[in-house]
Amino acid sequence: MKNQLKNIVCTGAVFALLAWTVYTIFQQQTPGQLAAALLSADWRVLLLGVPLMALFICCEAKATHSILRALGSPQPFRRCAYYSCVGFFFSTITPSATGGQPAQVVSMSKDGTPAATGALDMLLVTIGYNTAAMGWGVFALCAAGGLTERLGGQVGLLLGFGLAVFALLDAAMFLFLFLPGPAKKLLYGCIALGAKLFPALDRAGLEARADEHLAEYRRGANLIRRSPELLAKVVGLSALQLACSYAMPYVVYRAFGLSGFSLWEVMALQALCAIAVGYLPLPGSAGAAESVFLRGFLLVYGQGLVAPAMILSRTLNCYLVLAATAIILAAGRRMRRRKASVGAEAGVRLPQTAERIKKAVPAEGAR
Repeated sequence: MKNQLKNIVCTGAVFALLAWTVYTIFQQQTPGQLAAALLSADWRVLLLGVPLMALFICCEAKATHSILRALGSPQPFRRCAYYSCVGFFFSTITPSATGGQPAQVVSMSKDGTPAATGALDMLLVTIGYNTAAMGWGVFALCAAGGLTERLGGQVGLLLGFGLAVFALLDAAMFLFLFLPGPAKKLLYGCIALGAKLFPALDRAGLEARADEHLAEYRRGANLIRRSPELLAKVVGLSALQLACSYAMPYVVYRAFGLSGFSLWEVMALQALCAIAVGYLPLPGSAGAAESVFLRGFLLVYGQGLVAPAMILSRTLNCYLVLAATAIILAAGRRMRRRKASVGAEAGVRLPQTAERIKKAVPAEGAR
């Protein structure tokens, strides 16, 4: 019941934000003007977004490929690319991207990767992603210059909150990774405080769960000590992955034949917009991402093109990839079912064949 209520509230918030975005767009221009602006974009330039988003998926796949190999549970790169597709799809359709990593761990386990190994892979990928996002955020604050002032007060508050969440999570993960003793004391202290404030909390259960997570972090720390270059590689791949996404508004910018803002300025602005909505509890930041884009990129595209640019950018770096990953997931599941049915048929045939051979070949005593 509680989960159903949460889903209803979340879905309602998404539709409300999307409705507000549509209302804002059509306040500024008619459907005809919007369609004319969309058709004015150079579709040959927009096609550059396809390899960029393919590289986006492949960067995470390569990180997973390297981590699983280091953990002694290697998988082919094509399977790692499939796990990335699973992660993107479920992250986009679940609030705060909470469904992506559990779905990836389940998918890995079906290929024989232990769940603990898959969870550790996801932990290291998350650390790399958060660290890269923080790096991009610092770069963006320096590179965007006066553009940050144009975001407005509401977006500025979201940006401040997003940066604080990224920084806090990143600091906590590195603390748990490399300073397990202080991390355990801090975690146990928070649990004790929570138990005092809410006596109904299961303190023993929470402490046991904390110990499990800390053990996972210790495994990650041991892996990094054995292969110190691994973390740097994962962070670098995550930075490239984010760059592919952040470059999309510039592809749209050039598709409209615009100039005046550099690639780095547009990427920096997109990085700030992404951080501002990254931890909102909305599937794919739907609604919020569109609204923040309209506010943040008004100076870059101008009043007449900011709405079409938002539609094209979100289509390329979210909705188009969501559709592509959904097709890949459906094809993957069909292939897995077909493989399982073939295996089941082979399992039935083998005993029957053995029985026929036994009947056809007479025993030694009968010869």
